[in-house]
Amino acid sequence: MSKSKLFNVMAGIVALALILSACGGATPTAAPTAAPPTAVPPTAVPPTEVPPTEVPFGSPDKPIIMALAPSATSDELIASGNTIADLLSAETGLTVKAVVPTNYKAMIEAMCSGNSQIGWLPPFGYLVAHETTTKDKDGKDVPCADVSFITLRNGLDHYATQFVGRAADGFTAGTDLSALKQFEGKKPCWTDPFSASGYVIPASLVAAEGVKIKTAAFVQGHPTVVRAVYAGGICDFGATFVDARTNSAVQTDLPDVNDKVIVVYQTENIIPNDTVGFAYDLPAELRATLAAALDKISKTEDGAAAMKKLYSIDGLKATDDTFFDEFRVLLAASGIDIASLVR
Repeated sequence: MSKSKLFNVMAGIVALALILSACGGATPTAAPTAAPPTAVPPTAVPPTEVPPTEVPFGSPDKPIIMALAPSATSDELIASGNTIADLLSAETGLTVKAVVPTNYKAMIEAMCSGNSQIGWLPPFGYLVAHETTTKDKDGKDVPCADVSFITLRNGLDHYATQFVGRAADGFTAGTDLSALKQFEGKKPCWTDPFSASGYVIPASLVAAEGVKIKTAAFVQGHPTVVRAVYAGGICDFGATFVDARTNSAVQTDLPDVNDKVIVVYQTENIIPNDTVGFAYDLPAELRATLAAALDKISKTEDGAAAMKKLYSIDGLKATDDTFFDEFRVLLAASGIDIASLVR
């Protein structure tokens, strides 16, 4: 083979090798691994909020509280109060519990704070509770308490206050306000600052007569005033409803009380009787149910006996707040400002 042919053959082989190297011998480049997409967490669906179940009034877990005015000893009151509460429960199927607050102010505050739904309030205490406003569940200003019944004694819806003193101290009975002159320089026992017959009216009458008396002792309860005057030493005279001397416990313990403790002066029947009212937070339908039940049991033998023992009550009369308009005028004429006592 000539030299030139050999060169051409070799050149062809080299060229073929280069072509093969370029086409098949090269290592293929791996396709880039695709990165997985970033996982997007599913949107959390908030759980449906279930509002807490409201415990209804009158259930065992939320009994209706019936507050009794502490005008006698707690033991005397709670026995009769429990009977009335049990009768109400039997009549309505609601759980009702009787309590005796420490004083009238505590009773008013309980009506205003949702801690009592039924109140056997004395008249002056009721007026203060009604004049005091609080917020209902809708944020509206409402009276803490509204009257539903006025109590009856001997068929009357008004009563009198009496001043009592020890016969041994030389007090004598009088028929007009001049009899109060006998209390000059003496110390009184009053029941409670919110008691119409045990403080508010008697104190205003003494002041109106210009009688100067010593600093009073507030002893809580009309029978307690009678006992204090009987015993002497605590006070020289006192004021109660007519006639607190006939309280059964007083009569039992002090059989000669009517001889030892005399009525020095008695007013006319100028004071509205005690009330039965409902607090602001009690729904209207429950008020109607309880009012109907109270009216019904007051006419039963057991209910009538319990109310008689409770506050010498012989009946209930349905009423509303306008019943007290005349008494408000009397208080204003005596210089007593109810608004100043509102919390």
